Amino acid sequence: MNFIEKIFSKKILLKEGSQYLVFPGSLEITGNQITNVTKLTLESYQGSIINEKKKNKIKIHDFGDRLITPAFINCHTHIAMNFFRSILSNHSKAKNLIEDIFFKCESLLNANDIRAFARMGAYENILNGNGLIWDHYYHGFEVAEACHDVGLTAVVAPTLQDITGPGSSYFQSMLDQTYEIHSHPTFQKAGIYAAFGAHATDTVSEGLWKKIQSGSENLNIPIHCHVSQSYEEVKTIYKKFKKTPVEYLHSLGLFKSKIKNLLVHGIYLNKKDFKYLKNKNCALVFCPFSQMIFQSPANIIDWQKNKINWFVATDCVASNDSMNLQKELRFVSGFPSLLNTFEINTKIIKNMSSKNKKEFSNKRVEIKKLQNSFSNSDFLLDKILAQPGSFHNHFKAGILEKGALANFTVWDTDHPSMWPAHNVTRNLAMGDTTGAIHNMCVGGKWLGENGNYSQSILNSANYKNSLSEANHRLNILLKKL
Repeated sequence: MNFIEKIFSKKILLKEGSQYLVFPGSLEITGNQITNVTKLTLESYQGSIINEKKKNKIKIHDFGDRLITPAFINCHTHIAMNFFRSILSNHSKAKNLIEDIFFKCESLLNANDIRAFARMGAYENILNGNGLIWDHYYHGFEVAEACHDVGLTAVVAPTLQDITGPGSSYFQSMLDQTYEIHSHPTFQKAGIYAAFGAHATDTVSEGLWKKIQSGSENLNIPIHCHVSQSYEEVKTIYKKFKKTPVEYLHSLGLFKSKIKNLLVHGIYLNKKDFKYLKNKNCALVFCPFSQMIFQSPANIIDWQKNKINWFVATDCVASNDSMNLQKELRFVSGFPSLLNTFEINTKIIKNMSSKNKKEFSNKRVEIKKLQNSFSNSDFLLDKILAQPGSFHNHFKAGILEKGALANFTVWDTDHPSMWPAHNVTRNLAMGDTTGAIHNMCVGGKWLGENGNYSQSILNSANYKNSLSEANHRLNILLKKL
């Protein structure tokens, strides 16, 4: 029988239509799910707690004025790639970061290395307020085990590639692991799910794409893959098929069925691509700082204008160096202002003609409207909460409602990064508030100590053992390079 807990707070962030609003209320959790959400008034708050305590059947948590929100969702990452922090500084001149550096190093990893490094990546995510990740990597079963070790809920996609790349020699094993993760009873209880992790359009054969498509339809789980992430990918696919990567996927039938496709990066897209991507079962993922390092940022203004479904994620340490989603949101909020920098400012300085002044003025008005839209707190939070949280067919997350995963964060609103707490959605969307985490509940389990969240995790025996093993394995790996 599952243990029941009831959590009270005078400030619970609930989604009402397109807005995130704060209410007094309570959450009831059973197992790894929220089983009830009750709105209260400040007048009825204390009486409700007293009544629950009289029943003496469930554990009560009263967080008072502390804010409770859904835990963040990092919908594209590779948590085991944190070891690249030791390597990349000496390889900044690589022509293709993925093929020239990543593939070379990854070919030296074994399953135990990946589990050890992935644990450290999982810890980094929970310390940044991320309660659910979508991971895509080799030896995916070990990544799932690492998430389970740490207490992080996840959608794990073992990387599938059979043309080129480190996983091309054992792609069948990764395909088998996808099915194993999906059906594993321990993972199901822990809130760990599967997706089919096609690597990219230029590293997966047509035959393997058919197997992935068939598996996705049979299990009703998404495909999670990189699309149009590099010039080399676009060039290779066009040379072979005279199509863009998106057109190629469409020709395979991926957008014609009920399969959900989480398509990451989308840096090189054209108008025809957008026509296909408007499919309600498709979503693009924007990883701002990662894209700036390994290629260039995708044009999310075009994504938005074409009414494409899209989310925000960090990608991996190898191309980003942080699992902090809040800094990614800040970049998104200011993205429209880049249009001024690269298009208009140069013209107005070069030639102060009346025509240029008028063009400059009109563009400023247009860009200001975009800025207002992109910097809206509800718009930003939705990219890391309810939108990605509703994309997998087997669970809900990123929202505090009945039936959703019990993934939520308790925030200390007296912390300097949250003060003043008059507009908490703005604080969360534009701030750097991880120091204000009072505690987190992920998959129905508390990860740290109240009021001592980060330090209690770092001082735990589990973390110290994980750190020791990761250091040992990293030292061995570095000697091989």
